[in-house]
Amino acid sequence: MAVTLLCACERTVVVTGGFSEGEVFRINNISCSRAEMNIYLTNMANSYEETFENEIWNTTAGNTTIEDAFKETVLAKVTRIKVLNLMAKEEKVSLSNDEKKSLKKAAKAYMKTLSKKEKSELGADEDTVYAMYSEYALAEKVYNSIIDEVNVEISDDDARSITVQQVYIKTFHEDKHGKLIDFSDGAKADTKERAEEIREDAVTGADFEELCALYNEEDESTHTYRRGEMPEAYDEVAFNLEEGEISKVITTDDGYYIVKCISTYERKATNENKEAIINEAKRQTFEEKYDAFLPNITANLNEKEWEDIKIIHDEEIKTDSFFDIYKDIMVDGK
Repeated sequence: MAVTLLCACERTVVVTGGFSEGEVFRINNISCSRAEMNIYLTNMANSYEETFENEIWNTTAGNTTIEDAFKETVLAKVTRIKVLNLMAKEEKVSLSNDEKKSLKKAAKAYMKTLSKKEKSELGADEDTVYAMYSEYALAEKVYNSIIDEVNVEISDDDARSITVQQVYIKTFHEDKHGKLIDFSDGAKADTKERAEEIREDAVTGADFEELCALYNEEDESTHTYRRGEMPEAYDEVAFNLEEGEISKVITTDDGYYIVKCISTYERKATNENKEAIINEAKRQTFEEKYDAFLPNITANLNEKEWEDIKIIHDEEIKTDSFFDIYKDIMVDGK
């Protein structure tokens, strides 16, 4: 969304001249400097390399390189931080004096990790890092203030997860190009008849695990599902089964299911699902408020400066602790 804000949305984007030296973009009265972008980009890229190693930058993603795609990801992150800082006034959120003291401590701690060359290449100084940490902390505080307003009550039944064994029979095949092709109506009817026969075997005493081994067209036969994870027709049947009960043949868009209920309530999975539902409700509330704020934004991207910024590939530029230091001091209180 943030990349769209800067690069695509005609309603909010004004790309003009008049930038200060080293200014990458401006959103209303908040600016982003080349030094800021270097610090964000380098720290995130170096952390990325720890997982995927340097060779990742030589690969492509569609019509672009991984490096360019990564730059856009970082631009999106930084843009959202800036927009949230603009929202702070509207949300009546600000940093306390104690928070500012901790942020100054974090800025000093991060600067101590940088070599002379890193400071020079990144353009990093303590004031810049303190300003970045302050914006990051305020953005987090605004986000949390919005989601903390959300009060969602989810019942155990709404969040309930069940465990089942099932035989699944497809009503499609893949062609040689990997494209999924639906069965003809006649072939679907034949498949449904076979599913009914398997179901009849199950309810008349055949071992269900053996039926799964013989006929199931999935890799696994036992699953734990939450409501909404499977098609509605599946949920309507499966979530009303008693333990040990075998379902009718369930028809979905991509096949037929015969389901045996193993457990009608998985406490751990249900609790995890309840938390996921609440978090999703909070996320949606935030995105709605964020989207509603975007028409107040005028964004200016210095395209020449942005194109000139590259990920620094240098064995002596290995800083990756920007976010870790923030977490240690602002979250963990170290």
